Amino acid sequence: MKISASVRRLFEDQVGKNIRLRTTVDEQIRGLKRERWHYESRIKTLPSFALKIESGRFQKPEALEDFFAGTLVVSNAAELDDAEKLIRNKFFLVERRPQRAKLTHKRPDNFPFDDLRLYIRIPHLKSMPKSDLMDITFELQIKTFLQHAWSIATHDLIYKSDKASWGTERIAYQTKAMLEHAEVSIQEAQTLASCSILGKQDQLTKKIKLCIDILKEHWEINELPDNLRQLAHNLVTLLDELGIQLTRLKAILSKGRNSRSGAHPSNLSPYGVILQYLFLLEGLKMEELLKRELSGSARPRVFRIFIPDEVEIPTSIDRASLVNAIFIS
Repeated sequence: MKISASVRRLFEDQVGKNIRLRTTVDEQIRGLKRERWHYESRIKTLPSFALKIESGRFQKPEALEDFFAGTLVVSNAAELDDAEKLIRNKFFLVERRPQRAKLTHKRPDNFPFDDLRLYIRIPHLKSMPKSDLMDITFELQIKTFLQHAWSIATHDLIYKSDKASWGTERIAYQTKAMLEHAEVSIQEAQTLASCSILGKQDQLTKKIKLCIDILKEHWEINELPDNLRQLAHNLVTLLDELGIQLTRLKAILSKGRNSRSGAHPSNLSPYGVILQYLFLLEGLKMEELLKRELSGSARPRVFRIFIPDEVEIPTSIDRASLVNAIFIS
């Protein structure tokens, strides 16, 4: 692409200090963002810079507001406000686009690019020496992973094409509409789940829900894993193999705790505690299950019972015979 010397000089006047700005801002935002968020940045290339100022839409080509630009990606739409507050507390806000969160230029039947963009500067602080970097306005887009995925997947279709195609752009924006619907579904999942179409449960979900309730009765929430559903699923699978109802689990936990002066063993996880009580109160069923192999099938057994070393196995049971158990080697 042929670029006039005056435009090239304009670019070269800005590129050096924007590279220094990028180093400073990248370090600050990476230290600020949450662990699961993503951050990336870029400096405009000379051809992109030339095309942008040739559009005639920018009054100050010598201070292009997105010469340096970053993108902060958050998990979902519910975290956009948190990210914006973090950035506005750290940097000086020049402009926000859209101006207000609840105001949009989009028609309800249009799905153009309208992600949150903050135009910001490094603030002038009395405690810090003045720098030429503090006068540069740069762009920071804040978007969700779904928005970010769309922009990456469709960027070349919209911005890098060497031909105009209504159909191609239509596909890109149809996809954006579908992803916006997905964002709404994720953010309002709890509300949508209670509607008549989704307000249902299968037998497995019903068991897992009851198991979670039982676990919460016997342990404080900080004593249980964050993924409580997985623990409940593991226990439901075990109890189904044993042929034990969840109402029986409730009785087993109460009886086991009462036999220990009202406290579960402190050296075991909730899973380990339940295993220990099952050995004590349902020993025959446990032994039979641990010795049972699938008959008439060459396929190896998928479900086995993991037994931590801290769980005491009755001395009457030979550990070597427990073919359906997993021990720490």
